[in-house]
Order: sequence, then C-alpha cells, then structure tokens
Amino acid sequence: MNYTPKYFKENLPEWKRKKDPILSRIFYRPVSFFFSSLFCHIGWTANMVSYFSAFIAIIACACFVFGAPIAGAILINVWLILDCSDGNIARSVKKEHYGDFADAMSSYICVGLMFVCIGFNVYQTGGVIFYAESPWVILLGALAGSSDSLMRLIYQKYLNSAYSQGVEVNRSEDPNQHSGINRIRMRVDAYLSLGGFLPLAVLLGAIFQFLDLIVIIWCLYYGLSFIASALYLSKKTFDANKSAE
Repeated sequence: MNYTPKYFKENLPEWKRKKDPILSRIFYRPVSFFFSSLFCHIGWTANMVSYFSAFIAIIACACFVFGAPIAGAILINVWLILDCSDGNIARSVKKEHYGDFADAMSSYICVGLMFVCIGFNVYQTGGVIFYAESPWVILLGALAGSSDSLMRLIYQKYLNSAYSQGVEVNRSEDPNQHSGINRIRMRVDAYLSLGGFLPLAVLLGAIFQFLDLIVIIWCLYYGLSFIASALYLSKKTFDANKSAE
C-alpha cells in the first residue's frame, strides 16, 4: 500500500475535517499528511508517533526552562503536527490497542509541563506584566497546567463511574453528536486548546516576549473550565441520585 499524503487527505473523516479549527485546516493538518506518509514509509505505527510526540513535548518544555523559548515554541508547533499525524495513521492505516492512551499521554505531558515551564522562563526574563524573578507567574503556570489535568481526570472518572453503573455516556469526538453545554465546550476547546490557537500564541509570545500574557489567559481559561466542569458533573450526579429516589 502506498500511503501518500493524498491518501491521508482523502481518508480524513468529514466530522474530523469540520471539527478541526481554522489553523489546523489550513496548516497543521495538511502538513501532517506529509508527516504521516513519511512515518508509514519508515514503518512507524500510530502509537510510535504518539510516544515520539511525548518526547518532543518534554524537549520543548526543557527549552523554556533553559532559556530557549523560541525553540520551545517551535517544537510545540511540531508537537501539534505530530498529534495530527498519529490520528491520521490510526484512522486510515491501523488503529492499535491503547492508542487512546498513547495519544492522551502525549497531550497530558505537554499541557501539564508547558505552562509551568513557560512561567519559569518568564521568571527568568520578565514579561509584559510580570517582572523578572516574580514567583507568581510560575504559580499561575502551575495552576494552568494542573487545572487542565484535573478537569480531564474528573471527567474521565465520571465516565468510568457512569460506565460501571451501566449508564450510557456519549463518547463521540464529534461535537455534532453532542448537545447543549457539551457541544459548546468541545467547540471552544477545539479553538483554545493545544489543538487550536495555543501553539501559535505561544510562538508569537516567545518572539515578541509576552509569554506572561499567555500564562495568564490560559490560566483563566483552564481554571474556569475546571470549575465549570466540576460543578456541571456534580449537578449531574445529584440529578441522577434524585431521579433514583
């Protein structure tokens, strides 16, 4: 089988094409077709690409810590291309066991480490709002990364709890298959998460030295998302128990 970039483009599901935010549609996804073709030609599987992207995420975060924020920001953008590439391979070539785990692990590592490492870089050099050696920007970076991780952990625990009780939960990645707040959440997250505008924002922040603004904005976004998700899921459990009485 000749896995050309055209092959991956033609096999991209329509729902995925629609879900991709505008930057992914015009840049990251098209570039990922070439990467997917290359990886297939050298015999790499989707999981291998996912684990490689996790390694790239760690190197990117280390670049921020060791005073090379532009290199780190470029690698974050490379990470997003790889994140698209492993999905291309999984959908169009072969879906491996624990593929969801490998893909999620890479994302969790990237988001979990990136903001606190960016905060440390701002601590060293200063930014638009925070002066050099201000510890608060490190704290905000830690809160941004941990809020995203906590939000995902709580949601996953809710899904596991619902599954163990025989409750059917919609696990589709297609926003159109959801309704209400879930659809809105998925569409907003598509644009503001690592798969959306965040990698470009980090790159611009590194070039023009406003990385502290990136930390502040996404700390607010992930923090509020975590609080809203926790309250929403808690309400669902209260409603479920009330209905069971």
